[in-house]
Amino acid sequence: MSVFLSRKRNDYKYEKEGRKYLKDYIISQRKRLYIKEDKIYYNGKELEFEGNAMEIAIQKKIEIYRDFLSRHFDNTIVLTGAGSSYGIGKTEIKGMTMKKLWEKIVETCGEQSIEKLGKKINYKIDDISKVNLEEFLSHASLFLLLYKDSDIEVKTVVNRIKRIIIENCTIIMPEDSPHKEFLKRITARKLKHSRLKLFTTNYDMLFEQAANECGFTMIDGFSFTFPRVFNGNNYDYDIVIRKNSRITAQENYASKVFHLYKLHGSLDWKRDTETDQIKKCDFSNNEEPVMIFPSSIKYETSYEQPFFEMMSRFQSELRTDNALLIIIGYSFGDKHINSMIFEALELNHSLQLVIVDPFIENFNDIIKKTERSANIMLIRSDFKELALNYPYSYAYSQDEMGEE
Repeated sequence: MSVFLSRKRNDYKYEKEGRKYLKDYIISQRKRLYIKEDKIYYNGKELEFEGNAMEIAIQKKIEIYRDFLSRHFDNTIVLTGAGSSYGIGKTEIKGMTMKKLWEKIVETCGEQSIEKLGKKINYKIDDISKVNLEEFLSHASLFLLLYKDSDIEVKTVVNRIKRIIIENCTIIMPEDSPHKEFLKRITARKLKHSRLKLFTTNYDMLFEQAANECGFTMIDGFSFTFPRVFNGNNYDYDIVIRKNSRITAQENYASKVFHLYKLHGSLDWKRDTETDQIKKCDFSNNEEPVMIFPSSIKYETSYEQPFFEMMSRFQSELRTDNALLIIIGYSFGDKHINSMIFEALELNHSLQLVIVDPFIENFNDIIKKTERSANIMLIRSDFKELALNYPYSYAYSQDEMGEE
């Protein structure tokens, strides 16, 4: 089968200050693939090859993770963060990192306005380009709580920042979006097996747009009647086909169905002020979407509905037997989510964790965990490469991660 290579800025560059240094492509307790001094090493042994070292290492990496992901897992869970949307968008609005989002906020609001707000909320700004957006909004949110929204100036700027976040998450999916190929491949499972559970911290609608364009049915916690209202019990439903309307002993589960959980809310969620219900709406016209904005208060907000329901489902899925958790483009910036993941690894010895990120060297604490756990694998890759190379699930017997 063809191997698709995806290039990203700085992704495969491994020269620093004129000296070549070690660059890992796969890290786990039993598998390690890296380049050092133009040589490729796999599990400590130098590989013989002809051609470009980086190209060969990338191909070998893809072979390794395709082999592992081809194995059978009773439950497949995916958690995505900003990295699965980064750089994707049909218009000038594209997925961006938190740093880029802050730059957009400063550009729109003006440095003077941001610095003035910082002084008022007692947030010291030494270098405006290095401000942490989450910390900044945390100070602002606590200030507004303390003064009960009485400071109109602070409230106005904070609301403007939130509006900028919303506008820059209103992404239109391009034709070549990897989300479509990823859904086609990862849902290609025997129908009797558990549905894909896709969790995301992103507000954008890229997975929903991909599902709609490719004819997928999403079980997202909302009713299938209009208006679509959120109720956690909707996750317990499934879609089956009964030929000739005849009830049979063995149900025929419909294909192209998956579960979607928006852990931090979504652009198309709106709260009905009269009933307090969360309803689906047209995301392009939603002025007040139900979202957990970046701040320390998000941990408290996650215990409110519908977020608590989704967090509970995430924790529950992590404890299922023979489960695979694939984390894509998630920075591990949410302590409550991280706690669930690593607690599950301690309690559920059948859980396998695969972390996909172009910069795996940033996860030093997790790399150290691979020394104690055989159930963790880190892969240097971006979302596009993974989507184009994810194997269709034809293998149905699970081996240990480290087995050749």
